[in-house]
Amino acid sequence: MPDIHLPCPSPECQRSPRTMTANLARGLFEYRVLHDPRYALRSICGTCKKITKFTREQIIILVPPDERPRPLAADLFWAYILFESDAWKGRDHRAFLGDRVLVQRLTREPGGDWYGILKSISPYAPLLKIGNYVKGRPRGRLELCLFVVEDGAARDIPKPAEIPRSSSFGMFVSPNDNDEKILGANIYCSNPSCNHIFSTMTFTKFKAAIEKEQDDEELYDEVTFLATVKLTCPRCKTVRVIDEHSFDGLYQET
Repeated sequence: MPDIHLPCPSPECQRSPRTMTANLARGLFEYRVLHDPRYALRSICGTCKKITKFTREQIIILVPPDERPRPLAADLFWAYILFESDAWKGRDHRAFLGDRVLVQRLTREPGGDWYGILKSISPYAPLLKIGNYVKGRPRGRLELCLFVVEDGAARDIPKPAEIPRSSSFGMFVSPNDNDEKILGANIYCSNPSCNHIFSTMTFTKFKAAIEKEQDDEELYDEVTFLATVKLTCPRCKTVRVIDEHSFDGLYQET
């Protein structure tokens, strides 16, 4: 399906300005409204030069239904399957690689341990299938998927012979003596129903991208005046706009 662009509503024009797609407009709106709750997106028609303001609702209705961000149901959540990586281990921290799977929560114990049904698969756990019963527990801000339940017994999730490198994986870091402080290092897709992790976007790579394009005026957002990078999810086409503050709460390499 071709990209849908913001239309010009002028009765004299009624033509698309062809300067901004609806997906990009949604990403820009969600980025800018974080800095200004009263923000309304302004678009200039490439034909009649009329300036039109768009609300979030007016933008969303232009995005194809199958490309709109969707919230997860209340009993669904993303759990992480991680394996330790010696290659990225540091003197003062442990490093893990992995991705996230969708789980339907069945029970949660007072201590945080949970039990549920696997609703998606992962290359980091190739022997698991949708419908498997799984168990896990929180670690820091993450919910870790740790066990598969077979014949009533909880067993460690089997580690693949080789840790795969897919287009969607993340690096996670914790101090050597405290896994409760485990932090992700990568940016996620902003669609709550999508599990994509931008494996190529860490704080270090963001800074390198900014430095490379620092003389480009389009690098700086016209509302926040901050250097930004626009990411398009290869799975759901959601556009996410990030700046250096998008890495607050994530692991930042030094």
